[in-house]
Amino acid sequence: MLKSIIHAGGDSTRLREFFSGPKILAPIEDKPLLWFHLQPLLKSKLISEYIFTLRYQHEVVQAYLEKLKNEFKILTSSILEPKPLGRAGVIRLGIEKGMIDVDNTYLMSHPDDFIPIDLRELMDYASEAERKGKAMVIVMAKYTLNPFGVGIVKKAGEMFELEYFKEKPELPLIDNHYANTGMMLFLPDAMKEFKKVPLDKPTHPEHEIVPKLAKQNKVAVFLVDRWISVNYQSDYENVLKMGANKLLEFLNV
Repeated sequence: MLKSIIHAGGDSTRLREFFSGPKILAPIEDKPLLWFHLQPLLKSKLISEYIFTLRYQHEVVQAYLEKLKNEFKILTSSILEPKPLGRAGVIRLGIEKGMIDVDNTYLMSHPDDFIPIDLRELMDYASEAERKGKAMVIVMAKYTLNPFGVGIVKKAGEMFELEYFKEKPELPLIDNHYANTGMMLFLPDAMKEFKKVPLDKPTHPEHEIVPKLAKQNKVAVFLVDRWISVNYQSDYENVLKMGANKLLEFLNV
């Protein structure tokens, strides 16, 4: 069975104006960000265990995880960072503690990313990718929300004139360029790479593992149309305006 690793140790510094607790518990109506992130994964019924990497206010998060276990009847466990290790370092810590088995496949994601993913389609794609020698699958989006206004400009004599303007539009990226949604599926060959990352400094898969495997032509890409990421206060304000029902509709659950 597939296992999920969810990196949930962030300290919410960018959302402090709205929420002082752990970022993953920032509410949208009566549910936290984490609850919404989990919905497509829960819908698939493919995940046998949810492993959470924790640091900031981990006691508060663990108390909420107990509620999740009761609500959805799921198996959960936690890896506590004694200091900031990064998303790769904490996985190596989990391996050394015997909580992560590199012979298994793991789906890694962040609870502040909302991805309308069909996990069964992803797993079928990953099976084919593995047969073709790939070690991991990264989920990428065709469209991304610009964090700033975009205008189309023409030159009129010595002046530039604005023909069109839209604030924070959703735009396609240039040909063959896609956005990282933060969701990655690591097959056993890729999981073994985490045993090599150092523990004396914070490290991340995007720096330590993905570029290396990409050079070896071992990374497949699974495309979704779009995703929503809550990185800044403006992102959080946008999902608050969407509300719970529209967000669930976006997630296809």
